[in-house]
Amino acid sequence: MKCSRGIMLIVLALLTSLGCAGPTVRTDFDSEADFGTFRTYAYSGMTDLNQKGLLDNSLVRKRVEQMVSQQLMNKGLSEVALSDNPDLLVYYWLGRKDIQEVRGTGSVVGGYRWGAGYNDVTTYTYTEGSLVVDLVTSVKKELVWRASTLGELTDSKEKNFQMAEEAIAKAFENYPPKRSAP
Repeated sequence: MKCSRGIMLIVLALLTSLGCAGPTVRTDFDSEADFGTFRTYAYSGMTDLNQKGLLDNSLVRKRVEQMVSQQLMNKGLSEVALSDNPDLLVYYWLGRKDIQEVRGTGSVVGGYRWGAGYNDVTTYTYTEGSLVVDLVTSVKKELVWRASTLGELTDSKEKNFQMAEEAIAKAFENYPPKRSAP
């Protein structure tokens, strides 16, 4: 009995840690782009693609831009006005979506389900937040780098911004990407 209780505690700890794993961050880039030539950037006009109006909130926009700018400045790029012909244009999109997961549970003994057709169903509802950051050449308007992040939002605005800041920092860890050898 002690062994199975210990296993249950380990499984519970793993499941709990997976839920707190933080945002999923993915990046992609144009392997032929010469990132060493990019020195300046500017934010381009935002288009509100989100029906919930997140981009209409200038406070949210300001905080996201500060986070992205901090990472770009850490990488040696300087922000300039759009009229100064920057090397890169920064576009970003925010979104949120209510998600409902349905999970079936039941007892399994010796490979057989305990109790004919017995299955508990639980639902888990949460809000998923997404942030996409694109770097586009200003002359040819070609996408050269993209970061996509997904994470579970909480009721705490500060925790959500902290998660966004961690995700943006993680996205820029390997920026500029290494150029592929010909």
